[in-house]
Amino acid sequence: MKKPTLKTAKSQKEKFEEAARELKTDQSDAAFEAVVNKIAHAPKLTQEQIKELVRRKREETKR
Repeated sequence: MKKPTLKTAKSQKEKFEEAARELKTDQSDAAFEAVVNKIAHAPKLTQEQIKELVRRKREETKR
């Protein structure tokens, strides 16, 4: 597996912005704070939960 280079590696800020876009945030401060709280307080998933989530996502994309 290749190590990410500076050009291909995403910064923490870029990862956060991508997650915020996926959650369909708007530009208001209240919406931003709500999304930050949602992400910050999300429960940590177990390996089994992650595998199940990946499986579901794959099934959705096949449809």
